[in-house]
Amino acid sequence: MSFGAGHIQDMINRMKQNRSLRPSARAKFKDHNRAVIYGDGETQLQFKTVSREKLIQIKKNIQQRARLDRRRELIVYGLILGIIIFLLLLWW
Repeated sequence: MSFGAGHIQDMINRMKQNRSLRPSARAKFKDHNRAVIYGDGETQLQFKTVSREKLIQIKKNIQQRARLDRRRELIVYGLILGIIIFLLLLWW
């Protein structure tokens, strides 16, 4: 008695077939990016330049969005907690 060994063998065969269908990511990586990995030169990063005023404005916008998101989360948590307490009191 094999107790389901046929199902397991079928699963293994399907995994092998699916694996053979997908393209090999390693071959692509070796073909196209070999110079980047094994090159001697350092990669120069290029950053966008922004004026100080624009940077301050961007920071303020990010902080304001974070405050609004935090407030929304607290309101949602408060409502959920209130509903749970109400249901517990109603059930009790």
